[in-house]
Amino acid sequence: MLQSAGTLIALVISIIAMITSIYEANILEEQQKSMVWPYLGLSTNYSNQGFSTTVYNNGTGPAIVKSVEVRVDSKPVASMLELVKVLMPKSNLGYDILRQNKVNNYVFRPGEEVEIIGFPWTEETRELAKQMNSMVQILICYESVLGESWVYDSKDDSHREGKFKAKVEYKN
Repeated sequence: MLQSAGTLIALVISIIAMITSIYEANILEEQQKSMVWPYLGLSTNYSNQGFSTTVYNNGTGPAIVKSVEVRVDSKPVASMLELVKVLMPKSNLGYDILRQNKVNNYVFRPGEEVEIIGFPWTEETRELAKQMNSMVQILICYESVLGESWVYDSKDDSHREGKFKAKVEYKN
């Protein structure tokens, strides 16, 4: 009888130890995720030099960009020149004045910023900046090093969990 009670107590202690271990493992996993959590965002910058749109990682871990889609009035465009042509069909703006950097398949370090679109002020580019603010939407799918995925949407400055594959990949 005493032996059965001792066995039962040992079993209860083992179950409590197992539950505690599982709980601690879950806490450790959440802590690891928070240490490598990326958080991409977009900022629009105006200065006396010109206009720029910048992607930045405000998270604690690297952000691995998987897909980028740029839309003008909900229609995807493939390049900066196509974006300008759709917004301003009569424009002669080209890469001699437009600045851009590639963010497709790019890995953003925590705190890193990359200008994806920029240009100096001219009569034409002032109009382009107005058009971009009202008509352009940028969607970016990115992952953490643990494979968790999010989609950033510039239209409402929102993040949602999940994957996204651009209909037309922006080849900036």
